Amino acid sequence: MGSRAFRRRRRIGGLTAVLVLVVGAAPASAAVLHLPADGSQVNNDPAAGIDPNQNLSDESPNADVVGGALTPGGVTVPWAIFRQQTLPNKDQIFVRSFKNQWTTRGNGTVGGQSSSGPTFSGSLNFDQQEDGEAPEIDFAGAGRAVPWATWYEDTAAFTDHENIFASRFDASSGDWIFAGQSRGTGSGTVPVPSLNIKTDQSAENPSVAGGSAVDPTKPGPWVTWQETDDLAGKDQIFTSRPIGPGAANCDDVTPLGVKENTGHVPAVGGFCFQQTGILRAGANGAEPSLNVDPTRDGIEPDIAFTGAQDSVPWVVWYEVGPSGIPGLHGNDMVFAAKGVADTTPGLGGFHWVAVGNSASGILDNRGTNQHGLCAESALVEGACSLNSDPDAGAEDPRVAAGTMNPVNATSPWVVWAESVAGVDRIFVSRLVGGTNFVIANGGQPISSPAGDAVRPDITFSGNTPYVTYLQTVGPGQQRVFTGHFVNPADPTFVLDTPDGIDVSLPDIRSPISSGCLANPFNGDGTSCQGGAVGTPFFLFTDPARLFADAYDASGLTTGGASDVSQSTATVSGSVNPEGAAVKAHFDFGTTTSYGSTTSDQTIGVANTSQGFSAGLGGLPAGTTIHYRAVVTSDFGTQVGNDQTFTTAAAGGGNAAGPAPVILGVPPAPDLTPPTVTLRLKRISLKRLLKTGKLQLVLTASEASVDVITATVVPPRARASAAAKKKRRPVTIGRARATFTGPGSKTVSLRLTRRGKAALRHRRSARITVKNKATDTAGNSRTTKTAVTVRGG
Repeated sequence: MGSRAFRRRRRIGGLTAVLVLVVGAAPASAAVLHLPADGSQVNNDPAAGIDPNQNLSDESPNADVVGGALTPGGVTVPWAIFRQQTLPNKDQIFVRSFKNQWTTRGNGTVGGQSSSGPTFSGSLNFDQQEDGEAPEIDFAGAGRAVPWATWYEDTAAFTDHENIFASRFDASSGDWIFAGQSRGTGSGTVPVPSLNIKTDQSAENPSVAGGSAVDPTKPGPWVTWQETDDLAGKDQIFTSRPIGPGAANCDDVTPLGVKENTGHVPAVGGFCFQQTGILRAGANGAEPSLNVDPTRDGIEPDIAFTGAQDSVPWVVWYEVGPSGIPGLHGNDMVFAAKGVADTTPGLGGFHWVAVGNSASGILDNRGTNQHGLCAESALVEGACSLNSDPDAGAEDPRVAAGTMNPVNATSPWVVWAESVAGVDRIFVSRLVGGTNFVIANGGQPISSPAGDAVRPDITFSGNTPYVTYLQTVGPGQQRVFTGHFVNPADPTFVLDTPDGIDVSLPDIRSPISSGCLANPFNGDGTSCQGGAVGTPFFLFTDPARLFADAYDASGLTTGGASDVSQSTATVSGSVNPEGAAVKAHFDFGTTTSYGSTTSDQTIGVANTSQGFSAGLGGLPAGTTIHYRAVVTSDFGTQVGNDQTFTTAAAGGGNAAGPAPVILGVPPAPDLTPPTVTLRLKRISLKRLLKTGKLQLVLTASEASVDVITATVVPPRARASAAAKKKRRPVTIGRARATFTGPGSKTVSLRLTRRGKAALRHRRSARITVKNKATDTAGNSRTTKTAVTVRGG
C-alpha cells in the first residue's frame, strides 16, 4: 500500500395519548432512501455552472458532506461540496445543500481572483481559470452556523504551485468570502490568502473542522493539510488555527504575509490563519511539521475536535515511503496527534503530541536522531502508530468525534484501511482513557476478507458511530458498504447494507455525515438540534456523477388494538429501523381522515423489527376508530395500513373487535380495497442486466393477491408518427405475489428477453412498476412507483 494513494492529484381534537415502547424481532434487510426520492444527481445546476453531463473528478477525495444549519439550533440538513469538471476543462469547487431538493449555495465570491468577473456563478475557486481539488466542508462560527470550505488550487500567481484556500459562506449575501492573510499578489493582481507555509511549495488534501480551545460558543475553522517542505521535498503535515472574525490585520501572524502600502498585512475576509506546532522540518528546521518521521511523506490528513466543549483538536494522517532514519519503518503507517495549548513563543499557541496504541511523544526535535521520541526506533514508532500490525501497510485514515456513552466526553474515533494477509481490510480504533488507542470490534477488521476494502469514512449520529467503505466484490466491481457500532462497553460492528451499493468508479471515498453530530450545541449528540432524528446520509460517485442516499426504515406495519374500553385503547405497530433511529406515532380518529396524533417516540438504532405502542384516550363510546402507524426520519415519512376497532357501547359491554352481527341482517359488505406501498431496491443498470431480476418490497394492509408489471419507455426516436408509436412503454417483467395477512414481502421481477433488449446499451432508464392488489372480497387497488437506474 502507499503507491496508490501517494500520487499527485493534479488533473488526473381533545383526544389524549400515552406511549409505550415494546421490542420485537424480525429478519433484517438493507434500506436506503434517495436524496431526492427520484434518485437524481446532486451535481446538477447548469445556471450556476454545474453541468450534469460533465463528470466529477475521478480521484479521491472528490466530495465531502456534513450536516449543518445556518441558524444556531436550527434543523440540520446535508451540505455537499464537490469537485466538478467544467468546460473548457477546469475543475471548479461547488457547494449544494439539501432540503427536499438540492440547492446551490453561492452566487459569487469575495476576495478572489475571479470575484469581479466569474465564469461560473456557483464556483468557489479563487481563480476559475485554474483547477480546484480535494474539497472538504464543516461548520464553525457563532452557534456553529457558518459553513467553511477548504480545498487546494493551482495558483498561477505563484507559478502554478498548489495552494490551500479557505472560504466561508455568508448567508445574508449568498457569497463565499475568502479568508486568511495576504501572501502578496505574485504575478496576479489580487492578494492571495493562501494558507501554505510556503507559497512556492505545493500543498494539497486539506481538511477543516470547527472547534475552539477558548470559547466553545464560537468554534473557529482549523485547517490541516500536506505540503512539500523546501529542503528534502517531502510532504509534511501542517495545521493552522484561525484568528478572527474581525481581525484588524495579520502583521504578527505566521506564516508571514505581505504588507501593503498601508504598512500592514491585510486580513482577507477579517481572518488570519496562524500555523501551530514546533519548528522541525524544512530548511533550517523552520517548518512546524506534525510528521512522526519528517524524512517520509505525510499524506491526506483529517481533523476533528473532541473533549469537553470541543476543545481538543485531533489530526490523523499516514506516512509513506522509505525513511531517511536507519531502522525505522518503510511501510505505510497511520498516526494521530492531539493539539496541546502552549504559551511558548513561536508555537502558535499549540504543540502536538502523537498518541498511538501503546506509546506517545511530543512532535519535536528531541531524541538521538533529532526527530522526536516516537522516531527513536522501529519499536517505538510502531507503538506510536495506530496500525493493527506496525509492519503492515495502512492508509487513508479519517477521524470523527463522539462517544457511545453519553456520560463521557467525546473522543477521537479513527477508521483506516490496512493490509491483512494480502487483503486490504477496514479497522476502527478509539481513544480509551485519554492515553492510548484501542481497536474496536474485538481488535478485528470490520470488513470481510472477500475483497479489498478501501477509502473509509466515519461519522457520529448521536451516540452511534457510522462507517462507509468501498469493497471489491468481483473483477472490476466495487460497492459502497455502510454500518454502525453497538455495545458501548465493547463496540461491535454491524453491517447495515449487506448487499452494498454498486459504484462504477473505483477508489472514490463515499463521505458520510448526519444531522446529529456530536458538538457542544446538542449535548454531544444526546439532544439533536432542531428536533432532528439524526438520520445518517452519504454521497457516492456512479459513474462520475454524484448521488446521495440516506438511511431508511422498512417493514412498517400497523398492528392490532387491545384493552379496548368505552373511551380508551392501546394500539400497536412495528418497524425495522434498518440501522438508524426513527420517530414513530399513530394517527387516529373516527374516519380515515384521522384528525388526532399521538406524541412521537424514538425507535432506537436496530436492524430487526421493533414493536411500539401507544395508549389512546378520550374516545367516543360505541364508535369505530381508525388508526395507523407513522414513522419519520429526517428525510421522509412512511405511513402504515389503516386498522380499526370499536369502543364499548355506553352503559357497559366490551366491543373490542368488529361490531356485533344482528340475526337476519347480513353484515355490511367489505368495500375497502387493500392499501399497498411499493419500494424498489436500489440496483445499477449493469447489475440489473447481469442478474435479470428487479427486486421490489411490497407492504400490504391485508391479505391480497398482487400482480406486478414493470415497464420502461424506449430511447427517444425522431418525431415521426411511427417513431412515437414505438416509444410506447415496453413491459420488461411481471410477477405475482400472494399475501396471507398484513405485512411486507420482497418480490423479484424477472426480466423478459424483450425487457433486457430494451435496457441494453443504455446509460440510464426510468422504470415504472404498477401493482394491482385484489383482496378476498374482490376489491382492487392499483399502485404505481418509478425509479431511475443508472450505471450500465
